[in-house]
Amino acid sequence: METVIRRATAADAEVVTKIVLLALRETNARDYPSSVIDRLVLTLPDKVASNLETWCAFVAIVNGRVVGTGSLNGQTVSSVYVHPDHQGRGIATKLMDAVEDAANAQSQATLSVQSSITAKPFYAKRGFKIVREGFFGEEPTIVMSKDIPRPSE
Repeated sequence: METVIRRATAADAEVVTKIVLLALRETNARDYPSSVIDRLVLTLPDKVASNLETWCAFVAIVNGRVVGTGSLNGQTVSSVYVHPDHQGRGIATKLMDAVEDAANAQSQATLSVQSSITAKPFYAKRGFKIVREGFFGEEPTIVMSKDIPRPSE
């Protein structure tokens, strides 16, 4: 099953909203209390979808269907989500490869991400280090950072 990564467009907004909702409710819900998930589902999916053209956003396509998204907003990795039925198949890795390539093209030296508990091991495996951990209300927040290696000339 081939995964194709392409730039996101406004036409992807509806399916991206659904993917973010499903990932929050099915995947992130394992690591967060329902009160946090209930708050996130009210605003986060629409925020991600509405910024597809503002941010440097990508979608992952499998068998002609959008199954994931990931974005770069300046030096910040934002909104990497994969449909629960497609998780664990390297799709987030391919999305992050595209995000990091975009960061290199923009001459970014460092990337940061506000990681969920759920995604912390994924980002750590990609070389992100914890900068700080804290709480936003009852929601744990983990800020991670990574220096981006320059492509060899």
